[in-house]
Parts: sequence; structure tokens; C-alpha cells
Amino acid sequence: MMLCFLLLTLHWMTVTEALQSSKEDGKRPYIYRCRSPNMEIFTCWWHPIANQDNVTYTLLYTMGERAPQECPDYVSGGINSCFFDAKHTQVWEMYCMNVTAHTHTGPITSRKHCLDVVEIVETDPPFNLTYIMLNESIGEEGRNVLVSWLHPKESLVHEQLMMLVYELRYRNLAQPDNWRVMERLREPHVEFLDLPVGRYEFSVRCRTTSNKHWSVWSESIIVSINGRALSGGHRNTLRSNVSLDPCDQPHHHDLHHLHFGEHPTRQEVSDVMKLIALVSSQTFSSGTDSHKSAE
Repeated sequence: MMLCFLLLTLHWMTVTEALQSSKEDGKRPYIYRCRSPNMEIFTCWWHPIANQDNVTYTLLYTMGERAPQECPDYVSGGINSCFFDAKHTQVWEMYCMNVTAHTHTGPITSRKHCLDVVEIVETDPPFNLTYIMLNESIGEEGRNVLVSWLHPKESLVHEQLMMLVYELRYRNLAQPDNWRVMERLREPHVEFLDLPVGRYEFSVRCRTTSNKHWSVWSESIIVSINGRALSGGHRNTLRSNVSLDPCDQPHHHDLHHLHFGEHPTRQEVSDVMKLIALVSSQTFSSGTDSHKSAE
């Protein structure tokens, strides 16, 4: 029994080394990445063979037992890529593909690469990361800060199928190597209580609950917590006079750097949270409409 285990382990190591060598020596094309932002479209990329000129590539794929088909779009995903639009993308179907390099000495084909679109979802990062100051600091006391963001536009196409989870990271710029991470966030906002005096950097990322592929981190924002209260004549605050009339059209920049006065009311905070939800819902509506028009 032990001998069989050792033989299997040796065989696996040999196969792994051979595959790694194939990836690195450039003797054949190699499909190294496939990504879908929303389960509606996806793209695959390959490494070309090395040290040869005047080489063209074709990608062939199959779905189940169907006949092979050629890549529908070699342009939209960039160089050495194949883009599958909504008409060529189906979830819960197994795609198997390989790339052939056509050289002056003959064709050279990559190893087969198989995937299910559900397993390669990597969303775009959240956007419109913003903050709201909820109180004024006095002396060395901290401040309450509400950090919020909007979920990625592309993910909205299949929002009912794609449940998102977020990670928010932040650091005091005086300690640049000390990132703190808030994990498993289900809602697109976090309230920090008594955040100490200092300058902080925040960014956020997300993934679907069905896989482990995180998006890249969003663009950062910087939040400055001052050590003393500002005087009434110099306080740069904005009272939350938010209109929630359905005819109004709030924009993403309406949420940037909102500041309350010294004693914000519950109603003010509630109004701003409603504004965030309203902007999110309008983003979803516009994203769905643009998707329908594209079809």
C-alpha cells in the first residue's frame, strides 16, 4: 500500500514538473487565465510561443458534446485573447478549449483547458468609495466615520445569482505597513466608532460567495481625523438637506465627503443612508437597461 502511494506521488510530481516546464519553456501556447466579471461574458488569455515571428493563433472550444467552434472575438480582450460575448456565454456548461499557433514549421497546439463560467467569476472592484463624518472631535477624542461604496456595475447584470461579500482594509498613514482588514461584510457600508486622530487610507474589494476570486482593490480614499474641534466660523460642514423626491436624480459625486455638523440627528444619518440606497438602485437600473440595449 505504501509503495503504491509513493509511486503515485512520484508520478504526480513528474507530471507537475512537466506541466510547469511546458509553461515556462514557451514551446507551445499556454492558456493561463480566464475571467468573467458577471457570468454574462468572459475572456481567456494565453501566452504565445517564444522566439518566433509571423505566428498566428486560433482558439477552438467545445461545449459538452457539441462540435468545435472558433473563438468569436480575438480583439475585445486585447492581444492573445478570446472574448465570449453574451451570445456565446452559458453558465453551468463545461467549456473545453485549446489554442493553436500556426508557424512556418507547422501547427503547435496548447494543452486542453476546461472551465465552467461560474467558477471563473472575478468581479470588477466596488466603486464610489466615500465617507461621512458623523461627529466633531474635541481634543484627542476620535470621530465616528461612515464608510460606504457601490457594488461593481458589471455584477448588477446577475445580481440575483451573484451574492457578493466584501473586505474593507484601512491603515493609519503613520503606520503604512499595518493594514487592518474587516472581513465577510455583506452590506456596502461600515461605521467606525471613535476612530483616533490621524490620516487613514481606505479601500475595498469584493467577490461572489460561490468562489474565492477576489476583485482588485478599489481606488483608495484618505480620511483625516483632526485633533481639535473646528470653530463655528471655519467649520467646513454640510448639513444633510437631502431630498428624496423620486423625480430627483442624485449622482455618485453627491455622496463624496459629506460632513455633518457637531450634533447630527438620527434623521440626517437616515436620509444619507437612503440616498446611498437610492443611488445604488439607480445604478442597478441603468446597468440593466444598458445591458438590455446592448442585446
